[in-house]
Amino acid sequence: MSAEKEIVNFWYNKRGFFTINNVKTKNNRDCGILALKFDNDKVNEAFHIEVSCSITNNISETTNLNRSISKIVDEKFNNKGIGETISSYFKQLPIPKSQVKKIIILGAVPKSRKSEIIREFVQKEVEVIEFENILYDILEQLDTKYYRNDIIRTLQLTKYLLLSEPIKLAKLLVNDNFSSNSRKEFLSNILDRDEIIKEFKKTNIERLSAILKNSGLKPSELAHMLEHNILNKKTRKVFFDSLTEQEKIRKVVNKIINKKKTEMGLEKFF
Repeated sequence: MSAEKEIVNFWYNKRGFFTINNVKTKNNRDCGILALKFDNDKVNEAFHIEVSCSITNNISETTNLNRSISKIVDEKFNNKGIGETISSYFKQLPIPKSQVKKIIILGAVPKSRKSEIIREFVQKEVEVIEFENILYDILEQLDTKYYRNDIIRTLQLTKYLLLSEPIKLAKLLVNDNFSSNSRKEFLSNILDRDEIIKEFKKTNIERLSAILKNSGLKPSELAHMLEHNILNKKTRKVFFDSLTEQEKIRKVVNKIINKKKTEMGLEKFF
């Protein structure tokens, strides 16, 4: 089996499914994976799973999405040879073929057309599962016991020996494989977590200054943030006193005060 099918097979096994792999038609055509969940002698769930996992997906590039997806569904699920083979596997089980759910697992699904692609498959009675979700689920739950399956063992080594190293993980995230938008989205999601925000207590002044400097905040926005989100009744006066003690700020304040004095009306002066 290919690496992606090994991962999908492992994922379904961990969820309590019995899987049948390398299902072939009479003319040696691949039928994907069959997954069954039993309750005693009764079949509760039955899936016919097709894996179409590529790093660069071509589905979104088509001008006629409906036609492209119809072709995929016909080739992978509605083909006569595949249909006969799947029926023969379920013939001896107490479940009609009509109750066998069709599932396609896709690799790179572009965000710009994701909802459109999923909708087209659903209209053809095929459920879509994104491979990245399966991969994340496996990595998150993967423990430290030894796995004989080379693919799963590789994922385990990646999780515990590479992704657990902050410096190496940071280097991976800033390389050319990630776009500027991807890095921005990653940071936004990281900063949404309270555990990460708490770590800013340990951030030094230089690093925090660099973050604010590159944040693109306007002076008015920074002032509003300080007033409403950071300072309170006790700290506002302390902050202002500390601010006016800074030489450059003090010069600006003095200029403003002197300017107001020179612009004062004669009547108000007397």
